Amino acid sequence: MKSVRFITFGCKANQYDTQVLREALVRRGLAEGDRDADLVVVNTCTVTSEAGRKARQVIRRIHRETPHARICVTGCLAESEPEVLRELPGVEWVLGNGEAKRPASFLKSLGYEVDPEELGIPAGITEFAGHTRAFVKIQDGCDKSCAFCIIPKVRGASRSRTVADVCTEVAGLVAAGYVEVVLCGIHIGHWGLDLGLQLADLLGALVRLAPTDPSGTRLPYRLRLSSIEATEVDERVLALMVEHPDRIAPHLHMPMQSGDDAVLARMNRWYTVDEYLAACARIRAVLDRPAFTADILVGFPGEGEAQFANTLATVEAAGFARVHVFPFSARPGTAAAEMRDVVAPSEVRDRRARLSELASELGERYRRSLAGVREMIVLEGFAGLSGRYQRVRLDPEEIDGPPPPSIDVVLEARAKADGSGTELFGRPVARAASAGAASV
Repeated sequence: MKSVRFITFGCKANQYDTQVLREALVRRGLAEGDRDADLVVVNTCTVTSEAGRKARQVIRRIHRETPHARICVTGCLAESEPEVLRELPGVEWVLGNGEAKRPASFLKSLGYEVDPEELGIPAGITEFAGHTRAFVKIQDGCDKSCAFCIIPKVRGASRSRTVADVCTEVAGLVAAGYVEVVLCGIHIGHWGLDLGLQLADLLGALVRLAPTDPSGTRLPYRLRLSSIEATEVDERVLALMVEHPDRIAPHLHMPMQSGDDAVLARMNRWYTVDEYLAACARIRAVLDRPAFTADILVGFPGEGEAQFANTLATVEAAGFARVHVFPFSARPGTAAAEMRDVVAPSEVRDRRARLSELASELGERYRRSLAGVREMIVLEGFAGLSGRYQRVRLDPEEIDGPPPPSIDVVLEARAKADGSGTELFGRPVARAASAGAASV
């Protein structure tokens, strides 16, 4: 095999895992190819039945279009239904999670000889191919048992990486030019429990890093928590966010799932609506205009119109900057798949549309509130992502030369040309100051 192609489904943790496997194969001399690659690695997701269906569909298409390609399927679907995947045409290897994804084990499974000195190949990454932001997985697995989720069954119990490993990896990525590093995992609020530590211990070490370029100049970098439960943003984590506003993004993705206590109980979530909203209020009291984003399931078994109305009210009270709205999908192997009181598909579609409309209104309100705020934008061309997880555009004529990896700007909220809402623009700080833009 001389070339390899990667296809990744699912979460940030999966994208990180793919990069680990990519670097393991590149070290063995494989070039990353396209549709004519000799080896195709498909890293799968199994969080919903639809995710599994899409992965199987792609695998069949790969074999149909490139019958010579040798296919390796890995990830959560490979853990949950290996026998089904082995029967698909062209599939030569089915490797699940855990040990199967460790570089040395992965290489051995694919038939490569691994020298003794290679057994210690680090699981970390040195780059994040195709991205300007890098993801770093700080833990894997989950100790909870939400009724709708199969992930604990396919990823196992929560396991934390050491402070030293994560710090070394983050420092290396910053030195390689990544201005933002996203700390991800399956349940990052539980990082450290198996080490006798807490998430704040890791964050405290990371904000103290001082990576430099070859000339010895300190390199800027920003950390972002990918997803954390509202009840796990404790006082120590919050204190670090307050103390280091330029180092830790003021954005918290806090899955809510439902805004009704009865539905939360059926989901086997461990908080009430009041506890969730109290966490939002506590955070908002000390951070300047933090961005709250959330995942919400609509149509969970037993969710009636009254329960959905409670969710709408809770979403508005939380003041989310963005909401990811998902229709409930019964995943075989989960407790929710056996529940009665199934919501009619037409009702699910209607509720999804209504919640999405409210989320759009809240997003508009939040964007307008940011006018005049100074932010660092991590750029891809003349647009990029702010610390508050907002897409920000730049006017090319205000940038001297090619766009840099990041830039400090003052935000302006402008009406879209088509009248469909508001978008954010960033004026470089020096230009904004000379134009008096800070008072926009």
